[in-house]
Amino acid sequence: MRAACAATLAVLLLLCAGSAPAVSVGERAVSIEGDDLSGEKVSLQSHIGRKAILLKFGSIYCSTCVSSLEDIARIRRKFKSSDLEIIGVNLDVYGLSRVRRFYRGYASLIKYPMIIDEKLAASRPYDIQSIPAHIVIDKEGTVRYVSTGATEQDMKILEEVLAKVIRGEAGVEKLMKEAPLQVFLPLNFTKTLQDSVYVVGKTRPGSRIFLSLNGGSRQAVTSMRDLFYMRTPLSLGSNYVELQVLDELGGRVTQGVVIFREPKIGMGIESPFPPYSFHTEKNEGRCRKCHDLNPPSTGAQGFATATQFCLGCHKELAGQRVVHGPIPIGGCVPCHQFASKPNRYEVVAQGQDLCFKCHEEKRKDLIKTYLHGPMSAGLCTICHNPHGSSEKFQLRRYVGDLCIMCHEGIKAASYKKVVHKPVNDGSCSGCHEPHSSTRADYFLKFPNNELCLSCHKDVNPRSHTHPYGVPPKTEKPVKLDKAGNLTCLSCHEAHASDEIKLLRKGGCNKCHSS
Repeated sequence: MRAACAATLAVLLLLCAGSAPAVSVGERAVSIEGDDLSGEKVSLQSHIGRKAILLKFGSIYCSTCVSSLEDIARIRRKFKSSDLEIIGVNLDVYGLSRVRRFYRGYASLIKYPMIIDEKLAASRPYDIQSIPAHIVIDKEGTVRYVSTGATEQDMKILEEVLAKVIRGEAGVEKLMKEAPLQVFLPLNFTKTLQDSVYVVGKTRPGSRIFLSLNGGSRQAVTSMRDLFYMRTPLSLGSNYVELQVLDELGGRVTQGVVIFREPKIGMGIESPFPPYSFHTEKNEGRCRKCHDLNPPSTGAQGFATATQFCLGCHKELAGQRVVHGPIPIGGCVPCHQFASKPNRYEVVAQGQDLCFKCHEEKRKDLIKTYLHGPMSAGLCTICHNPHGSSEKFQLRRYVGDLCIMCHEGIKAASYKKVVHKPVNDGSCSGCHEPHSSTRADYFLKFPNNELCLSCHKDVNPRSHTHPYGVPPKTEKPVKLDKAGNLTCLSCHEAHASDEIKLLRKGGCNKCHSS
């Protein structure tokens, strides 16, 4: 059976204060307009009150939205153009050039206007919450039917509704049904800085729900009553979170959410999506039906109680090997504002200013001349998890793996034949200061040869086979210190080499050719 795909949209985030309520079944249709795939202006106004209209809302990321294009093409052929106007609305607001290229491959099926709703302005008047969505407007201009999904049964009912509306028959509203799988959170087409989010939704009681991220990693949970939630990691950039469940007849129902993860530092990975936050009054509305989301008193004696309240949902924060100090002694309150609005639990200060409230001693790192990028940006959480980690100092990863997340060139060095032991051990901080330095030499802990000799204590100018700390006898293409003297790095690579003893490419013959 054809899969049904529904994806909760971030339309409500874009609604400004005082905007008109969404159009419901039985109300007068509101005109929408926008540019189609070729850039031409399209307006619903010229069709309202003249003939029946089918609005089809979808996305290129929704597999069922795409597969149902064939069904819509079949429906279009079945009815006269004088009786039915079909207008497609594409809800992707990111990568519009890709969207247009994608739809060009379906030009044989899309013989009707397709609005590119890049501001979600066409979707807003109809409060589109899930895709694929279909809205039927009769020839008097009244909304008669709203549905989501595109299973074989969904499309059969849609076709029946259109036939009744075109004939002017009543009772089509009774054919509307609730989708078997709904995702409430996260809101679709939004963005976040977080590396993971909760996915919350609704389906039949006791159903097994499967989640896959970007078509790869997969996890599953069983619904509690008719609700489910699970946490999924996010990759940098666009993430397609797909959920699947079987309906009562054994057919597969699929719902997808697109959420963009922006980096906390750096440029080049950005999105025009609106920000997503879980703890807002609207998002918490469904949860409040069963759960008390008002923390207890947060006074001096209430810290521990308030924190236990938070851990009721955020159990993973206290389950790490290294937990941030305030958490085990009851300290969510020093960092989070429980009464902040519109987003609850906002931090009491931003970036390093929050960390310095306790870690005042780290301010001294700011007065040095050269600052590591995250330190310069005031973003401690680039490297440190503010809640807990499996690594010391609450590092987000083992230190060697953490550094190469930004310094990708060092990862390539690890594939060479001879790798320096600190690199092989992932001990970047053995040679480099992690926060700041007074020297412009890659945050090295000691200058020049002093750093090498801090480990290689058996090496000295008298016993070593090659002189160092003196100028070369002839001009050679090697690295020298500021005084023009030979250093360890004149002959050796710091991280890795394909030559023995970490010699630079060409080895000794680079300077001493026979």
